Amino acid sequence: MALGGAGALVALGRTQADAATTGTATPDWINVATYGAVSGSDSTTAFQDAIAAAATAGGGVVYIPAGTYKISSTLTCTTTPVYFVGDGAWATTIAFTGTGDCLRIYDSTTYGSRTKFGGGVIGLTIDGTGAGAGSSGVHVGDLLQYELDLTVQNFSQSGSIGVHLDNQYYWTEQLYGRIYAQYNASNVVFDWTSGTATTSSGSFERCDLDIYVNQDHAAFDGVVFRNGAFTGNSSLKIRGNFGESSSAVTSAALRLTGYQNANGYPSYSGIINSMLDIGVECASGTYTPQTIVFGSTSNTLANCHGALDFGLAGSTFTESNNTTQVTNFIGHISGDKSLPHDDWISYTPSNATFLSGVTGHVAFRFLPTGSEVMVSWALDIASGTALTTGESIFTIPDAKYVYTDNKVIPGNNLGGGLTGNTYAPAFITPKAAFQYSGPAYTSSGTSWWYGQGVYTLKLG
Repeated sequence: MALGGAGALVALGRTQADAATTGTATPDWINVATYGAVSGSDSTTAFQDAIAAAATAGGGVVYIPAGTYKISSTLTCTTTPVYFVGDGAWATTIAFTGTGDCLRIYDSTTYGSRTKFGGGVIGLTIDGTGAGAGSSGVHVGDLLQYELDLTVQNFSQSGSIGVHLDNQYYWTEQLYGRIYAQYNASNVVFDWTSGTATTSSGSFERCDLDIYVNQDHAAFDGVVFRNGAFTGNSSLKIRGNFGESSSAVTSAALRLTGYQNANGYPSYSGIINSMLDIGVECASGTYTPQTIVFGSTSNTLANCHGALDFGLAGSTFTESNNTTQVTNFIGHISGDKSLPHDDWISYTPSNATFLSGVTGHVAFRFLPTGSEVMVSWALDIASGTALTTGESIFTIPDAKYVYTDNKVIPGNNLGGGLTGNTYAPAFITPKAAFQYSGPAYTSSGTSWWYGQGVYTLKLG
């Protein structure tokens, strides 16, 4: 199965002429026009009849020729595999004018009872300009090896979603493809609605998705994981352009929020053990969306690799509310100093409370492993200043540079009151105190304390 557009017809073994003339006698390839669908008209009944024919055949392709088809109520498909194939995202358009879901696709069985997998939505645009509040373009879940290659746009009404990936009956794995989402209240949402069945979970593992977001409204989210939905061993790429606002907003490029314990599957929403590649920008304005928003300290982005790049071309996002939720990220991070990153963060008496008589700087940076921190310091000790072993120089303001055990970093001291170059390590306590651990002395004239080293935030 190839991704997208008119080329999908050839990949599926049919020419466009074949698809245009296929009737109910060959329900493996079903043209909605055969059932009365007409571009520019309400074609809800024709589409649902074509879906029913695919179900009767045990699966197949619902082909939607180029044109704009009005759909006024939910189209439901519970047969696997059914592929909805258009002539391209800007050639075939479904204009949804109803409320709720435009396309609702799921399988209520468990994997063990299925003999077929797959299905997809390929080569079309779903437009929600005329849809009501709380609507979605595609609401899909509980499937294995499902393919998405589509555009969803203009589901901008309150509570609406462009692509709603939702497990109600089982779980979704090996989801793959490309989503282009623009101008939706929430563009792409991973969700776990557990009340429908006792077999559902929040798993969207082993997925491979490229998500492109074009958003001119700063109050709209890009990608959301909620209600315990999570992904692992996956590849998730988020690219996009976000707007700015003249009033405060609470939206985010990526949001991880919620927890659920149902059917024996407790889980917090998050992304773990995956490739995560984010490259987004926003307009420069008074209020801008946040980078990554975490609903709680248990919603995490852990053991991932890739790049987190916010603010291409100098535009600025609002920083994440991250404290310790991003752990062991390997790769470049830019545009948000609240996230672990490879830039030096320096503390001086101007931005931290130093011991009287001590000036200079103490700087920290994350190494590419994401779990190691380098610290470097160069401090001047004024004449008459007394230092003893265990003397606290300052408290590190940012908790992400502190772990639960003590850290000893090699350093040296020389100058007034000392004989030669003296070994004087730094000691970082679990309560974030940066302490002097050299020999006790009182500086006679200026002395200097300096050092550099690496420590690990997380072991095991």
